[in-house]
Amino acid sequence: MIAIVTTNSVNLKDHIKLKNIKKLKAVGELDLISGNSILLKDEVLFFKSKGSKVELRVLLKWLKKNFNITSIIFFDFVKPINNNLLGNHIIIPKKLFSIEDPPLEWSNNPLINNIEIDSKISKKIRKVIYSTNYDFLYGDILSIDKKSFNATVINELRGLNSFDGLNYLIYTANKFAKENNIDIYNICIGSSKNMANLKFESLFKGLI
Repeated sequence: MIAIVTTNSVNLKDHIKLKNIKKLKAVGELDLISGNSILLKDEVLFFKSKGSKVELRVLLKWLKKNFNITSIIFFDFVKPINNNLLGNHIIIPKKLFSIEDPPLEWSNNPLINNIEIDSKISKKIRKVIYSTNYDFLYGDILSIDKKSFNATVINELRGLNSFDGLNYLIYTANKFAKENNIDIYNICIGSSKNMANLKFESLFKGLI
């Protein structure tokens, strides 16, 4: 069984050809459905997050307790920090970072956590991308609290020259996967105005 985590406005249910869709009653008021993906050839638990790390942690723990999760697909858009990451680029993470402290504390040497990405899974994602027309790059992605985000913070992060993109939830999802020995596939797309028009079927086909 595959868990898909996303926050974007694209209707991924169509992209993965999800059938027999059922709304699930999960802990809290979580947007969670199940179905069978023709494209992934497996049963899928599909979660659309509101962008809260706490919400995502609660959901993933609940899924692990109640289902046999064999892998996770984390699909979301990434806000560029490095100018090399353009809209619609796919970024394959090398390392994920997390700063839990608010920006006001960053000058006091904040604690920066990091996770190394499984190179075997990265190679598999790269192989899938090669079969598409998408441009991609390798890079490092940072997670911070969504409430801390603004233009000033982005400029400050650019000045550090340490991160390529920003995503609020990718660190939380990968930390959970690593702690529970679950394979996770990170499909991360550079934000652009044309995101809703993109077709992602080719990225999911053959991924797992």
